[in-house]
Amino acid sequence: MKWKSLKSLQTCDKILSSLAISRGLYFFCIIIQNYIFQFLPWLVENNILLPILNILTMFIFYSSLWIATILCVFYCVKIVTYNYKLFILLKTRISTMVPWLIQVSLLISLTSSLPYGWYSYGSNVRVPLNGSIEDMTDYREVISEIFFKQFWILALGSYPPLIIFCVANFLLIHFLLMHTRRMRSNGSHIQSPNLQSHFSALKSMSLFLLLQIMFLICTSLSMSGKFIFVKLPILLPIILLSPLTFHSLYMVASNTNVQK
Repeated sequence: MKWKSLKSLQTCDKILSSLAISRGLYFFCIIIQNYIFQFLPWLVENNILLPILNILTMFIFYSSLWIATILCVFYCVKIVTYNYKLFILLKTRISTMVPWLIQVSLLISLTSSLPYGWYSYGSNVRVPLNGSIEDMTDYREVISEIFFKQFWILALGSYPPLIIFCVANFLLIHFLLMHTRRMRSNGSHIQSPNLQSHFSALKSMSLFLLLQIMFLICTSLSMSGKFIFVKLPILLPIILLSPLTFHSLYMVASNTNVQK
């Protein structure tokens, strides 16, 4: 709303808004996919609709990962004060680089999601009608093969942003820990505003790292077919979306602008 009214936002708020939009769209796509599989199974056999939905869902998924990585890199560059030429260069140019980074991340996300149009569950697989053990065994083998391919496609698209995210997060957490120890050794009171802000940043970034890894683990298990035969399929979107939901709620609760 602030972005719409002012026609401009600070760089960090632009990243947060982009992340919120991508996560909201991903929630919507996961719910739609689960609804189709549960209540409109005949659409699973559609050779056009399902691949398009898979590509769209994975495009938004990759976009969310890359934007979260850009957010972590932005925090790292702005807070960390290492005296390296790369950090100094990034610190002076990061604000102008962010819009371009977001556009490049969207392009990479689109490229990474296109293979899901060919390797998508449901486009060429039908549940056996007679329900015999042999047919069901063959069916599970075909499904496992498709999900195996999807898992490796997921890994190729999601591991690069995950590695960058982890490196930036570890650098930031290490810097905050060292800086906090120096402040305490210099006699700063534990209740001082500066020390409290560092503790808050440490808690936020540690939680961000933990939940992002949990989110990727849940998605990887889903894409590898571990949840496809779960007895309560409605649990799948809850498992997939709970880390993102918790982190989003935490960001909203800790945002002073929203609290006002």
